[in-house]
Amino acid sequence: MTILNYKSNFIKFIIYISAFLILLFVMVNIVYTEPQRIKSSIINSNIKFVDEITNIDVNYPRFKDEKIDKIISNYIYNYVRIFKDKEENKTLKIDYEIYYQDNYINIVFNLNNSLDNIKYKNILLNLNTKNIEYVSNIYDKEFLEKNINEIVYYKYESKIYDKVKESNVNNHTYIINENKMIIYFYDIKFDEIDYYPYITINLTEDTSNEITANYKYDKYIAFTFEDGPSKYTEEILKTLKYNNSTATFFMLGNRMKYNKDIVLEVYNSNNEIESHTYSHKKLTKLNKNEIDNEINSTEIIFNEITGDNFKYIRPPYDSYNKTITSLNYPLILWSVDSKDWLYKDSIKVYNEVIKDVCDGCIVRLHDIYFETIEAVKKLIPCLNNLGYNVVSVDELMRIKNYIPKNGETIRKIK
Repeated sequence: MTILNYKSNFIKFIIYISAFLILLFVMVNIVYTEPQRIKSSIINSNIKFVDEITNIDVNYPRFKDEKIDKIISNYIYNYVRIFKDKEENKTLKIDYEIYYQDNYINIVFNLNNSLDNIKYKNILLNLNTKNIEYVSNIYDKEFLEKNINEIVYYKYESKIYDKVKESNVNNHTYIINENKMIIYFYDIKFDEIDYYPYITINLTEDTSNEITANYKYDKYIAFTFEDGPSKYTEEILKTLKYNNSTATFFMLGNRMKYNKDIVLEVYNSNNEIESHTYSHKKLTKLNKNEIDNEINSTEIIFNEITGDNFKYIRPPYDSYNKTITSLNYPLILWSVDSKDWLYKDSIKVYNEVIKDVCDGCIVRLHDIYFETIEAVKKLIPCLNNLGYNVVSVDELMRIKNYIPKNGETIRKIK
């Protein structure tokens, strides 16, 4: 009798456990398969409208899920309605891209709105709850604030940084994949600029399958920095990095000698180092031996630090003669003088450069003045917005298919 009771209880235990495992399997399977079902059920919907003053062509996704589709359609319909009600000639075209991350979906709408400069909007959805999510629900808010503020500080002028620092990270526009996050600050009003700032945050060390901002360049301009390295060189390097730009640093031998770490940092970046002589003396007032000493001693120091040699020389004070042009280097001068050495005022430096910019120009700056840093942070984004890519002298020559000759004096590369 005891044995029968034992067997009966054991069978009941097995039945209970089996029922629990089946229920758990079903629940997990539902939770897991629902996001997968939504991801695989995308269809494209379209809104078209044309009249005397309006042309609308809008594509947006539908997921065969009532709750999610209602969120998306309400967003699109409201945007289109507001646009359509404007009493002026106008064109609206919208397409979209979809980025997945675990059980989240980020729908990025690409906007071509003839009445607005905003190029992107996004909706971030949780496929489990089927609700709109804040980006800080996925990424730690402190992580976002720290990275956003740091990059904006180095990339943009202080007026932009101050506004971004006071903003709410959840209100920005995000394009996110597994590797990168591009953040547009469309939610912030910048009265002093005519473009919208953006930044890129690397989420992993892997930069494959990367997403990029929609900048297209058809003009190129070279930035050059004289008289360094100095305590400001590293900040300028970061500004160049976060603006996807490069430059040429014409360094002095007597400064390189005592700033070897900075020299190596510049050298190991995508930027270029060239010679500005050893001690910034006016070469036309020196004899041949003194000129050779100014050039060769700098070359030796550079080679000892990097193992490399110079390609170009920039003579101090724009001063050269036949003796100097007979040296085995092209001479790189400039076509745009920022006059940062004269003004030491970021706004005046900015204005001095902007008024004379041109495709193939070489801009003269110095990495020994604090005010130049702020000017560069203002200049590069504005130049990008005007279709210019800021590059080093060597890169400018490569882009323009220009081969310099020894002794040649170069102010501009056409």
